[in-house]
This record gives sequence, C-alpha cells and structure tokens, in this order.
Amino acid sequence: MKPAAAAKQAAALRIGVSTVQYDSPGGTVPAIVTVYNVAAGFKATITATGTAGSTVTCAGAVWNNPVRHTASRTCYLRLPTRPGSYAIRGTATLTKGTTVRKVSGTGARPVTADGKVSPTPMAAADIQRIESCQNTTKDVWLTFDDGGSAAQVTSILATLKRNNVKAHFFFRGDWARKNPQLFAKIKAAGHIIGNHTSTHPALSRMGTANLLKQIDQGTHGSLLRPPFGAGAFTTRLQDVAASQHYQLCRWTADTYDWEGTSIPVMLQRVKYGDYRSAPVRAGGVLLMHGHGKYTSRGLQQIIDTIRAKHLKLPALS
Repeated sequence: MKPAAAAKQAAALRIGVSTVQYDSPGGTVPAIVTVYNVAAGFKATITATGTAGSTVTCAGAVWNNPVRHTASRTCYLRLPTRPGSYAIRGTATLTKGTTVRKVSGTGARPVTADGKVSPTPMAAADIQRIESCQNTTKDVWLTFDDGGSAAQVTSILATLKRNNVKAHFFFRGDWARKNPQLFAKIKAAGHIIGNHTSTHPALSRMGTANLLKQIDQGTHGSLLRPPFGAGAFTTRLQDVAASQHYQLCRWTADTYDWEGTSIPVMLQRVKYGDYRSAPVRAGGVLLMHGHGKYTSRGLQQIIDTIRAKHLKLPALS
C-alpha cells in the first residue's frame, strides 16, 4: 500500500461502542467494542477501560464482519454501586506483518447507573451462565420474546415444526392472558415456556414487592428473562429470581428484529455478527420477537443460516 493510501486508511479507522442505556448501580452490562474500516488482512486486538471508577473486562474472540469491514469484541462494564454515568473507552490494535495501527474512542453515550443498587458484584462464571440462558449444550437456542399476532405466531410455529426445532418462548404474561388459545397452542406444540414478566418493565428499577408481582403474573417456567436485559447481571435480581425458583436468562446474539430490521441484515448478524451483536455460535442463544416485522417471514432463512454454519438446533421430537 502506498504511504498516502496507508495514511488515509489509518485516519479512517474509528472505534464505536454499543451498549445498554442503563442498569442497576453495582451491576454489570455487556458492550460491544467495534473498530470500523478494517482493511483486508489486518488482525484486530481489542481492549477497553471504564471511566469514573467503573471497570471493564473483555472476553471471548474478536469477530470480523467482511461486509461491514469491522472487527468487534464483547466487553463487560462493571458499574460502581453509586449512581451516575459511566463510559467505555475502547482501543484496537491492528496488525498485518510489520504494519501496526492503533485507534481509541468512546461510545456515543454513557451507561446510566440508576434504579436499585446491587451491592455484591456478580461472578464472571454466573454472567456467562446467564448470558447463555443456562444452556449447557452445544445446541443453538432460538428464543422469542413478548408476543405477536395470530398470523405471526402461527407462522413461527409452522416453521419450527417443519424444521423439527424446539424453541423457547418468553411471551409476556398480559399477552398470554389476552391470547389463551394461542398460548396453549405454543405449549401443546412442545416448546419451552419462560417468564418475561407480566407487562415488560425494567426490573433493575423496581422495588422487591413490585418485582415479585411482575414475576408471579408472568408465564411460568424455570427461566426468567428480564425485559431489556435490565438487571440480568445483578446479584440482587439473581437472588430474587432464585427465591421464586427461577434462573436468569439473557442471550448471546440479537437480531434486533423489533426495530423492523430487514431479513438480509438479520442473516448477516447471525452469520458474521456486527457492531450490535455477536454472531451465533455453538451453545449460543438467539434473541427474536414474536412481533418482529420480518421475523416470521425470515425464520426459515435464519434456521438455514445457522445450519450452514454447521451448528445444531434442539429437536422438537
């Protein structure tokens, strides 16, 4: 590469950080640190630090998206027990032979530590189990949140049956009460039911009495998925969930289908990962929604993409 071209590319490198907007003081939140405009042949090493007394630990392998020319890694921000705003600063080192380039930057917005304090930090092993939704197998779990129309849910069930795939449904309690026949159809089909609360509030901001009420009026099972993921990596919520005989469940990959994300972009996320989601990997858990604009229509292609990666899905029968 000519010096002028190399200088232009180095200047184009930038860091982005994708993370949640808020969680409990004392909790831990996942973030994705991404370096943009990565040229072919360069290997990225990504690390991160936190501001104002917060700490960051990066874990797992870097993933590359050849379509977007990005390299990303998951990092975990541990929030102090005092309320406030905390930012993540990512650093990437790109190497190709003897050529080395570095770039640093922070996210567009900080994470706000608000709501109820979780005084004891969560252990890394517990975070890993919760992020994987307690999945101890190499199978990839398909999970569907919130609810959906009769047409959407019927289509999802038909696709799962046609492909002999067992899924997890984390539909809201109020949806199940309004759609008893459709909810019964999900259970009768042999899928696993989880609890996603009654009305989908941020549990990180709720007192214990209201929190227990939300859990009690959700659909029952053995797994509790906190809405928005808020409080998923807090020992406070972990202890409350355990008192009601639940284990916490988050996800490892996200389609962002609730935004109306197109099928091609969802498939790209599943295959490669991007600046908002890790790719689907063995033992992973894919987040979707019953009401996603293109979820039911794109589910067959999502299943095909996962299987093309030589990954297994749990069998319905």
